Amino acid sequence: MNVSAIIPTKDRPALLAETVRALLAQTVVPDELIVVDQSATEAGRRAVQALVDAAPAASRPALVYVWDRTINGAAAARNAGLDRARGAIVVFCDDDVAPEPVVVERLLAHYARVPDLAGLAPVIVNYPRPAWPVRVHHRIFRRGPFRDERQPVYWYWRRYPEGALVPVRMFTGALMSFRRDALAELRHDARYRAASVGEDIDLCWSLVGRGGRLAIATDARIVHNKAPRPAKRLEEAQLTSWAFLYDKHVPKTPATRLAFVWFMTGVVLGALHATVRTRSWAPLRSAWAGVQGVRSDYAGSTFLAPRARAS
Repeated sequence: MNVSAIIPTKDRPALLAETVRALLAQTVVPDELIVVDQSATEAGRRAVQALVDAAPAASRPALVYVWDRTINGAAAARNAGLDRARGAIVVFCDDDVAPEPVVVERLLAHYARVPDLAGLAPVIVNYPRPAWPVRVHHRIFRRGPFRDERQPVYWYWRRYPEGALVPVRMFTGALMSFRRDALAELRHDARYRAASVGEDIDLCWSLVGRGGRLAIATDARIVHNKAPRPAKRLEEAQLTSWAFLYDKHVPKTPATRLAFVWFMTGVVLGALHATVRTRSWAPLRSAWAGVQGVRSDYAGSTFLAPRARAS
């Protein structure tokens, strides 16, 4: 199976070079490397071209380098890469990811062994287990469609048998792969922009909604370095991203409506606790901004474009 690796990047040439170096060191090197670069300079292009040129000819991938500063965000960049991809397996890889050398090989082996899998992701081994109050809060308030089953797999990955495939409904965008024919015309929602939150779940839920099976492979491991972003509160992003997913994908039954209200209550209560603990109004202001964003169809969101109004 031919593999296309797609890397969205912006203004992080050193990290990009390390990720490309790790992909070129795979025991099965991707056949095609597509970099979609939104950077202000061509430093990333020069670094990547040098690395590919230095790779052994027998395992050198075809390089497609898109340098376009008008592309806005990782979701749009992945879409641009997917439109150019020719491989039967598409691997989306962020520019701050360090995969073990066998990741691509093991993902391909699972695809060959389980033909009806639509998507596979590796396990992220450097996500620390949060403190028990956070875990309890998640268990209490994240119910139904708001349960995030990925995180316990990352926290307790050593407990799984080697080579296990853990069924999930969603991936983390750090590194995720799909069968090209399973995706077909699916793309990230065009409303996601900039440093978006939840676009990975949105794509996965769109695929699951039409019968696609997803799993995390415990014998394929990566480190997600989570390159620094500007410091900001999480509450607004939590509320707006999950509300968007709820609006788009979740059937509106009494149970799911209650789960949505319960989830929002948990975020607001968490913000209230953080306000008392830090003696700062910032957490509650962030939660209020999220509630207002949901009520206004995400107007003012930093990563979701408001829905176009009918004229």
